[in-house]
Amino acid sequence: MKIIVVTGGAGFIGSNTVELLCDLGFHVRVIDDLSFGYRDFVDPRAEFTQASIGDREKVLKILNGADAVIHFAASSIIKFSIENPAFYIQNNILNGTVLLEAMRETGVKKIIFSSSASVYGEPDRVPIQEGDSKRPLQPYGATKLAFEAILSAYYNSYGIESVSLRYFNAYGPRDEQKPATRAVPMWIKEILSGETVKTYWKGSQRRDYVFVKDIAKAHVDVLDLKGCHVFNIGSGEGVLMKDILSEIISLTGKSPTVEDQGERMGDPKILVADISSIKKAVGWQPKFNLHDGLLETVSYYKKRLNL
Repeated sequence: MKIIVVTGGAGFIGSNTVELLCDLGFHVRVIDDLSFGYRDFVDPRAEFTQASIGDREKVLKILNGADAVIHFAASSIIKFSIENPAFYIQNNILNGTVLLEAMRETGVKKIIFSSSASVYGEPDRVPIQEGDSKRPLQPYGATKLAFEAILSAYYNSYGIESVSLRYFNAYGPRDEQKPATRAVPMWIKEILSGETVKTYWKGSQRRDYVFVKDIAKAHVDVLDLKGCHVFNIGSGEGVLMKDILSEIISLTGKSPTVEDQGERMGDPKILVADISSIKKAVGWQPKFNLHDGLLETVSYYKKRLNL
C-alpha cells in the first residue's frame, strides 16, 4: 500500500482527492492548517494533522516513510493576491520550499502539484497548450508559475520527480472557499437563497469548466509517471459564463434577479485548455459533462443549505 501525504487535504479539491485515494486503498496522511479548509471534509479513513506546511518539524514527521506528496496547500483567492502579494509569495512559494526541503531530508521523491491556468494570463491562442506564453495577470498566477520552475530545479538538481497540474475552472461539491469568490458556488447559493445573482462582463467570458471528481482522478493517474511534467486539466471545451448561469437556473427551478458588476481586474476574456498532452501520457480525460457535474453540485448545496 502506498503512503500518500496530501497537503491542503481539508480544502475543496484536496478533500475530494483524499476521498478517492482512500476509496482506492491508499494510506493517506493529510496536513492542513484549516485556514481555508474544513476538518469535516477530511475522509475519516485518512490520518489528519492540523499544521502549516511551513512548520518544518511537523512536515518532517508526516513525510516519514511516505511514497509521494500531493500538494494542494496554497492561498488561492486572486483578489487577495493583488491586495497582499507578499503573503502569497510566503505561503505559495516559501512554505512550498519548506515542504520540498523536508522531502529531500526524508527521501520522498515524488510530488504532484496543484497549479493553475492563471499562469497563462491572456492567451495568444485557444485552446491553450502547455508550452504557450505565460504572462500571469496577478500575483497568484505568478506564484504558481514560480513554484513550477522550482519543481523543475529540484528534479534536475535532486531527482525529485514532479507533475504540475494546471487546473482551468474547477467546480463541484465542497467548494466552500473562504470568502467565496468562484462563480459556480456563489451563483448556486445566491439562487437557492433568493439573493441577487452577481455577474461580471455580462457573462461574456468563455471558460473551461472541469468537475472536481475528474480533477481528483487526474492526480491518481499521474502518480506513477516518471520525470518532471506539466499538464493542463480541463474539459477541453469553452462555455460562456452566462450559459453556465442559465444551466444552474434551470437546475434549481428558480427565477433570480441578475445584476452585472462590470469588468473585473485580472480576469482573462477566454481560457480553454488543450488536454491532449495528459490524455496521451496517462489516458486521462474528463468523464463528467457540465450538466451532470452541475446537477451533482446543486444537489450538494441544497443539502448544505438544508433546502
